[in-house]
Amino acid sequence: MPIMRISDPTFEEKRSDNRVFVRFRVNRAPEQSWINTFKSHASTSVLRAANAIFSGNDVTLELVRPKSRAELTTALDCFIECANLGLRTWGGVEPSPASSRMPLRSRV
Repeated sequence: MPIMRISDPTFEEKRSDNRVFVRFRVNRAPEQSWINTFKSHASTSVLRAANAIFSGNDVTLELVRPKSRAELTTALDCFIECANLGLRTWGGVEPSPASSRMPLRSRV
């Protein structure tokens, strides 16, 4: 079962730089590779997320204040879906552990 957001995001003000803390829950605790992919998409987005903290099913992000709740929820769902698909931020797919161990065929 893929990881999904199961709560609406909540905001907490940060005093400087027009940034906010956003908290939300996912349906299950993600693995480290999933977290790394999520963080990479979030940090390179227009919301420039930083300090992503995962604690079980709870997620906290620090990011630029979004223009609207719709922009925020769309971005969060996009980060989650990209991590579920294993997409790299530059458009490729992260290799699975099994495929990265396969020897390369020599060219003839």
